[in-house]
Amino acid sequence: MYTVSLQSAGQEDILRVGTKAFHLAQLVQENFRVPQGFIVTSNALARFMIENHLKEKIWEATVPSEIELDIAAAYERLKVETKESDLSVAVRSSSAAEDLQGASFAGQYESILNVKDFPHLMESVKMCWSSLFSDRVKQYAQQKKIAAENFPMAVLIQRCIEADVSGVVFSMNPVTQNKEEIVINASYGLGEAIVSGMVTPDSFRFSKQLAYIHRDLGSKEMKLVYGQKGVKEVETTSEEQECFCLTDEQLLSLVRETKKMEAFYQHPVDVEFAIKADHIYILQVRPVTTRGGQD
Repeated sequence: MYTVSLQSAGQEDILRVGTKAFHLAQLVQENFRVPQGFIVTSNALARFMIENHLKEKIWEATVPSEIELDIAAAYERLKVETKESDLSVAVRSSSAAEDLQGASFAGQYESILNVKDFPHLMESVKMCWSSLFSDRVKQYAQQKKIAAENFPMAVLIQRCIEADVSGVVFSMNPVTQNKEEIVINASYGLGEAIVSGMVTPDSFRFSKQLAYIHRDLGSKEMKLVYGQKGVKEVETTSEEQECFCLTDEQLLSLVRETKKMEAFYQHPVDVEFAIKADHIYILQVRPVTTRGGQD
């Protein structure tokens, strides 16, 4: 088997499914709302490399039929589970190297949004695999004196959430290191606009006793939304720019969910979230201290 459902990935070896998928699978087991999905396990990449006698150049090589058939079957199961025949998925790398102590490869690997058909899905999986050998990863690995290729790469495939609002929550203040404060940055549309620095988000600071400390209105000058394929930029309205993108009720819900995750992991967490139709979805969680980028 070269795929495993996200629901059962918490029982897998972290080297087989990668850090990102493993942590999300744990949250699924704890009944957090996480988009449905599956993982192409790291042994799929290893099998692909052996089959094609490859060391690095993988883009033109053919994926073994048993791997492609396994991914196709998992993709069809996901369509049935989500009841979406025209399912849009996000394809993200999930490497065991992403949250190493003293080095985070998060943001170094590939991520593809709004994938709507199987050929594009397979192309996206290969893009994730290829990113393991990118110059960016090699340079970062050399800087940290780590052999990145020694850490297996899986690929996480999840149902896309066409978010009304997205953002990032830190269960401790990452600037002041105050562990009694929760910081939330949020804006309209997809969260990639925030983590890539494309917009100035709304910013909120709470005490863990659920009291406001401070809030700043961001300009939120644009938002990223899904297009026919991939994402596109849309200018926000003056009304959107002039009001906060999260309600008090949504903010308090985010604080409560973040406190639960911090209690579960027993350390401060950095959480990426999306809100659609007033439902909060958890897209990623990692230790605060390792945040080095986004993918």
